[in-house]
Amino acid sequence: MGEVAFHLADTGEGLTEAEVVEWKVAVGDPVEEHQPVVEVETDKARIELPAPATGTLASIGADVGEVVEVGAVLFTVAVDGDVPAASDGAPVAEPAAPEPTPAAPRKVAGDALGAAPRRVLAAPATRRLAVELGIDLASVDGSGPGGRIVEGDVRQAVDGPPSAPAANRGGATAPQRGTPEPLRGIRRAMARSMTAAWAIPHITELRDVDATGLVRLQRALRHRAGEEGIRTGFAPLLVKVAAAALEAHPALNATFDAEQELLTVHGSVNVGVAIDAPDGLMVPVIADAASRSLLDLAREIQALGDAARERKLTPSQLTGGSFTVTNTGAYGGQFGTPMIRSPEVAIAGFGRTRDAVVAVDGEPAVRPMLPLSVSVDHRVVSGAELGNFITTVEELVGDPSLLALGSS
Repeated sequence: MGEVAFHLADTGEGLTEAEVVEWKVAVGDPVEEHQPVVEVETDKARIELPAPATGTLASIGADVGEVVEVGAVLFTVAVDGDVPAASDGAPVAEPAAPEPTPAAPRKVAGDALGAAPRRVLAAPATRRLAVELGIDLASVDGSGPGGRIVEGDVRQAVDGPPSAPAANRGGATAPQRGTPEPLRGIRRAMARSMTAAWAIPHITELRDVDATGLVRLQRALRHRAGEEGIRTGFAPLLVKVAAAALEAHPALNATFDAEQELLTVHGSVNVGVAIDAPDGLMVPVIADAASRSLLDLAREIQALGDAARERKLTPSQLTGGSFTVTNTGAYGGQFGTPMIRSPEVAIAGFGRTRDAVVAVDGEPAVRPMLPLSVSVDHRVVSGAELGNFITTVEELVGDPSLLALGSS
C-alpha cells in the first residue's frame, strides 16, 4: 500500500495559485485514474483535475474556498501495490501514518449528542486572523459561498452582532452589514488586467459607420448558420472585419513588453472576443481568425460563449491573443473607450447598430449606422496608423463583399 500525491501544476501561463471550488470525491471514496477529483479556479478559468492513479482518495490539502499555491500537494490517492509514477502527481516516499482513532464524542451545548464536528471552511488568511484575535472558527457562522468564513465574519465575532435599529425591533429583520471579501480567480484577473490597462497611454478614435452592407450580410449568415443549428449575431462579422483590417495594418496586430521594451508584430491574427460570463468578463481567443470562414467563426464563437457561461473554458482558449474585439452593442452601448488588454496594443469596440438620417449622394437617407471605437497604445502605434486601420474597417463594414460565407 502506498500513496500518490497530486501536486498543483502550472496549467496556464504564469499560474501561481488556484482556489478550490468543489471536491467531487470525498476522502475514503474510491477513484479511477483520470476521474475528476476536484475543481479549481485559476486566474484564467475553472479546471477539473483528475486522479493520477486508481485507488482511494486518502487526503485533501485544502477545503473549498481555500487557495493552493503551485507545487503544493492538493490531494493524495492511496493505491495497492507499488506506487505508480504519475505525470500530475509525485509519489509520496512513504505511506501516510494512520489517522488517530477519534475520541469518544462529547456533548456540546446546543448540539446533539455524538454529532460530528462542523467542518470549517476558511482561507489561510482568515485562519491566521482568527488565531491573532483569539476566535474559535468552529463557533463562527460563515457568510461566504458554501458557508465559507471570511475575514468580516471573524471581526464581527470580536465586535459582537450589530444591534437592530429601533424601527426594526418589532420583528422585522435588519439588513446585514456588507462583508468585504477578497477577489479570487477570474474576477481578480479582471481587476489586475484593468489596472495594467490604465497604465497604457491610450488614444481612441470614434466613427459612425454606414453598416448597410454588413446588415445585409448578417441576414444571409444568420439564415445559412441556422440551417446548421448555429446561433449567431454580428460577432462573427465583426471578428472577420477586424481580422481582415489587421492583415492590412499589422502594426495593430502586436504585443508590447514594456519592461523589456520589446514589440512583437504577429504573423497570425489571433482575435480575442469579449464575453460577459457569470464569473465576469472572459476573453477567449480565436486563432488565425483572418483565414476562417464566417460560418466557422460563428460556430466557434457559439462554442466559446457556451463554454464561458458553463465555466468550461480552458487556459489554452484564453491565451495567445494579438487583438481584442468587444461588442457593446449587445448591451445597448454605442461609443466608448475600450481598454487595451496588455500586452496587446489595440482593441476595437463595436456599438449598437441603429437607424439614422445621413447624407447619401447629397440627399438625406435612412441608413443603419454602426458606432466604432478603436483604442491603441500610443507608445507603439501612431495616430496615422490608427486612422488608416479604422478607414479600412469602415470600408469593409460598408462593403463586406470580400467576406465570403464559406461552407465549413
